[in-house]
Amino acid sequence: MRSAGVLRLAIALAFTVSVAQAEEPVVRFDVPQPFRVGSHSYAAGTISVHAFRNYNPTTSLLEVRVNGECIGMIAARRDASSASPSRTEALFQRDADGTLVMTGYRAGATFRFEEPALVQGAAPTASLIGSY
Repeated sequence: MRSAGVLRLAIALAFTVSVAQAEEPVVRFDVPQPFRVGSHSYAAGTISVHAFRNYNPTTSLLEVRVNGECIGMIAARRDASSASPSRTEALFQRDADGTLVMTGYRAGATFRFEEPALVQGAAPTASLIGSY
């Protein structure tokens, strides 16, 4: 019977870990005018953001794609303490030329991009995290 108890415990732990590590959904935004994400500029397009890892309690690592092409990873401050937004929305500011610059998004929590805004590829994660 001891082995049955251990098996139940292992199954319960595996279920807990899989639920805790459940992936966040990919969030997509269609932007019909010129915009910039990090150092990448576009005439228009679809931005896809996927929060794939929580680095610490307040920072998430996000994969960013534009028109299906992965343009890199970004660190974002996560604020889940505020009231959950009623809808998913992208957060932009306008630069001096009037171009939209993505600064974050809201989807269950608010994610605000940290500087430097975007790092090309997955390798520089440590320097990306050390930038704030």
